[in-house]
Amino acid sequence: MITNARTGGYVVDTLFAIALFCVLAVTCLVVLFIGANVYRGTVNEMERSYEISISLSYVAARIRSHDTSGSIYISELGGEGALVLEREIGGRVFQTWIYVYDGSLRELFIERENTGNLNAGLGQELVRVYSFTFDKPQDNLVAITVQSADGMSARKLVGIRSEQG
Repeated sequence: MITNARTGGYVVDTLFAIALFCVLAVTCLVVLFIGANVYRGTVNEMERSYEISISLSYVAARIRSHDTSGSIYISELGGEGALVLEREIGGRVFQTWIYVYDGSLRELFIERENTGNLNAGLGQELVRVYSFTFDKPQDNLVAITVQSADGMSARKLVGIRSEQG
């Protein structure tokens, strides 16, 4: 073996230990970077899933809370479809408009007599979505379809009990 005359140690042993340490350090860094990428992908997927599921659940809950005869219908606001939910409070009729504007699902609560010149920008932003559509395939059903900016989409059917025949 090759020895170092001053210290009496083995150079090969020292080089082997340093090489082994470097391999271990590089392996740790590679595993760390792979783990960070997996984590980032999981977080992104959860955010997309959140946008879709929370928006569908929110709108379904709003429909169920307004489930009285003739109080749920589809209209248009700013060139896009809008879900309109009506409720009488203290002898006055109020409407909740749910629609998409400027890349987000929005909600606007307004008295029915003031809806003549609605502005889509007035609504409260709820969650970022690319597309949100409403349809009434039957009198007792509202179909909700949402799409995120990356193309992920989901559809939910909500039954309206007050309009079942």
